Amino acid sequence: MSIINKIKDYHINHKDKILFTTPSHSLGEFLIPQLKEMLGEKYFKCDFSEIEGFDNLRAPTGILKELQNNISNIYKTKQSFILTNGSSSGIVALMLSVLRPGDKVLIARNSHVSVYNGLVLSGAVPIWFMPEYDKKWSIFSSINPKNVEEIIKSERSIKALIMTSPTYEGVFSDIKAISDICQKHNIVLIVDEAHGALLNFGGFQTKPAVLSGADASVQSLHKTAGAPNPCALLHIAKDTKIDISKVQESLNIISTTSPSYPLMLAVEATVKFLASSAGAKKVQELLEAVKRFKETLNPNISVYTGYNDPTKLLIKIKGYSGIEACEILNNKYLIEEEFSNSSAMLFLTGIGTENSKLDTLKNALNSFKTNNIKIKINDFKYKLPKQMYTPREAYFKNSSEIESEKSDSAVSQISAEVISAYPPGIPIVLPGEVLTKDIVEYSSNTLNHNSFKIIPE
Repeated sequence: MSIINKIKDYHINHKDKILFTTPSHSLGEFLIPQLKEMLGEKYFKCDFSEIEGFDNLRAPTGILKELQNNISNIYKTKQSFILTNGSSSGIVALMLSVLRPGDKVLIARNSHVSVYNGLVLSGAVPIWFMPEYDKKWSIFSSINPKNVEEIIKSERSIKALIMTSPTYEGVFSDIKAISDICQKHNIVLIVDEAHGALLNFGGFQTKPAVLSGADASVQSLHKTAGAPNPCALLHIAKDTKIDISKVQESLNIISTTSPSYPLMLAVEATVKFLASSAGAKKVQELLEAVKRFKETLNPNISVYTGYNDPTKLLIKIKGYSGIEACEILNNKYLIEEEFSNSSAMLFLTGIGTENSKLDTLKNALNSFKTNNIKIKINDFKYKLPKQMYTPREAYFKNSSEIESEKSDSAVSQISAEVISAYPPGIPIVLPGEVLTKDIVEYSSNTLNHNSFKIIPE
C-alpha cells in the first residue's frame, strides 16, 4: 500500500482512534492560526509519526520499504533511499559509507559545500582538482577524464571520486569515461546529480549517472521535478560494491528520527507522476517549450549550448553584463534570475515552468536595445589554495576573527571558515586552507564577506 492510500485508509477506518503521540497538533485537532492560514488543515492530516501500522524510515519494513523498492524499480537501481533533508544529506551519508579517517578522496573543486561536511565527519583527506573552465561564460565546464586518470596514477590509494554532473549551470561530464577509469583503479564514483532529477524521464539525451557507470548519485526532486523543498533521492547502482546496510546506517547517523510524512508523501507522488505517461509528456513539453524559447530570441542574445542540461538557461546579452541585465529584468519586468555574474545570467526551468513564463522572459530579453559596449569580465582567476590542515583537523582548531577594516591582514592566514557564493554553495576556501590575496579581495569586494575567521598559528 502507498503512503497516500495508507493515510486515506487511516482517516476512514481509524478516525476514532485517540493518539497520545507526536506530533503534538494531533493530526490537526489544534492548529496555531497562522499555520492553519498558511499551510491549511490537510497538511496536518498527513503529518504522522511512526504509529502502529505505519513505518520507520530508519529501518523500513512496511510502506516505506515498499515505496523505496518501487522507486528503485523505476530508477533501475540496486537500492534507492528517500531523503527528507535534501541531496546534501545523501552526499554526506555516501561519504560516511565508503570513506574512513585518513582515506584519500579525489574531489572536483566545484563540488557543493555539503562535501566539506562529509569530510569533517568522515575524516577523509581531500585531493582537490579543477574541472575545465569556460572563460567566455565564467563557469566551470566539464571534467576531463584524462586529467582524472593522470591524478589517479600520481596519487596512490584513492578510495573515491566525488564530482558534480550536471553542474549548477547544467554542464554534463562524461560519466561513462570517468567511470571506466574509476573501475580500473577500484575507486568508488559518487556523482552529485542534484540538478538532474528529470534525466530518467522524457527525452533527455544524457543518461542518469547510475545508469552510466557511477556507483551512487543523489537527485533533488525539488530543484526541477516539482516536489517541495528539500525532497531528494539517493541511488545505489546495481553493480556497485557499496554496502547498502552501511548507507542506511550512515543515513541514520545524520538524519532526524522524525522524518516528515508530508515530505515522504511528496516524494511518492512526485516519482509516481514522473514515471507516468502524463509525467513523461509534461517533461517532453518542457523540453520542447525551452527549445522554442531559444529559437525565438534576438540575435544579440546568446544561450549556452555546450554539453548541458537543456532545462538550464545560461544567457548573455551583447553589451550588458549579466548583473546589469538582471537589474533591469528585476526592476522593470519583475523577473528574478537564479544567478548572475559579469558574463551571464542563469534561469532555471522545471516542471512548474509554463509557456507563459517563458514567453514573458523571452519578450523581456528581446526588448533589450542593441548595445555595442564591450563588457569587461571580472573573472576571478581562481587557484587551489594551499591546504595546511584537513577539514576535520581544522574543524577542531581554535579560531579568531579579523574585523572588516583589517581584512588585508587576513592574507596568508589559515581560514577557519567556509567562504562561498550562495547560490550555488561552491566554496572558494575551506577551513584549513590559506587565504590568498585574490581570495580575500574577491570575498570582500564581490561576496561582501568583510570579516575573516582564521586559525592562529
